[in-house]
Amino acid sequence: MFIPLDTCTDEFSEEAAAFGFCTACGKQHSLPYGAAKFYARQLRQQLEDKGDMLLPIPDGVENQQDIQKQIDALEGNPRYSMEYLWGKALGQMLGVMVCKKNDGTIGIVRAFSGQYDRLYQIPGWVPPVMDLARYNAVNSAGNKIVNDYSDRIEALAPSEQAMLQQLKRERKACSRSLMDELYGLYILGNFKGEQKPLKNVFYSQQGMRTGTADCCAPKLIHYAQQNQLTPLGIAEFFYGAENKSQTRQHGKFYEACEEKCQPILGFMLCGLP
Repeated sequence: MFIPLDTCTDEFSEEAAAFGFCTACGKQHSLPYGAAKFYARQLRQQLEDKGDMLLPIPDGVENQQDIQKQIDALEGNPRYSMEYLWGKALGQMLGVMVCKKNDGTIGIVRAFSGQYDRLYQIPGWVPPVMDLARYNAVNSAGNKIVNDYSDRIEALAPSEQAMLQQLKRERKACSRSLMDELYGLYILGNFKGEQKPLKNVFYSQQGMRTGTADCCAPKLIHYAQQNQLTPLGIAEFFYGAENKSQTRQHGKFYEACEEKCQPILGFMLCGLP
């Protein structure tokens, strides 16, 4: 959801916030914080004041009334409360991108990393990179097969060790096959108009981690490409209780992560003016 701005702040940082090496052209590409920190701080304050993720939709947003009706229908649902990030979730990354439409209008879009209390989509926030309906269908069918294996394993007598190990191997293979199929639903693009499957883009000596392409930066950049927006700046900050590894604290800004984002952002930013 693109939120147009009446005026744009003069605050600007050239420090790189999202970056990565592109194997397609052999160059490092980056996107600065730009003016995005200013609007990220505004977003943090709005969330603290409202107390949930269901922020009102400003005038000037395309389909504003329809989106606002969706939000109004969810009001009061505790699932969207910010308390989630101070409890079992132990915080979450949120992001803001400042971007420009083809007609020159400057605005912002916002995203949350991964899922918010098992939700991939919330009105007013950018959607995930993959086709969510297709993802849910593939995931549901695959998990049914994996769960069937688990039920068969649980039903085996302790003496049937050979069969037990065989079923565990088959379950592991099914789980791996399911993950491969789900990853195949992530098609990433760049600003040259090129598209590649996630596995063909990921560039790292480390293996691809669960949640790759679900962070704020890939979501925001993908949304910009899908909606003919030119990114001007991006800022990601942590909201909620400190994580277990103590690497994220409430309100602080962080560059795109090394494990999941930097290996794909080089390709995604390729061709950006």
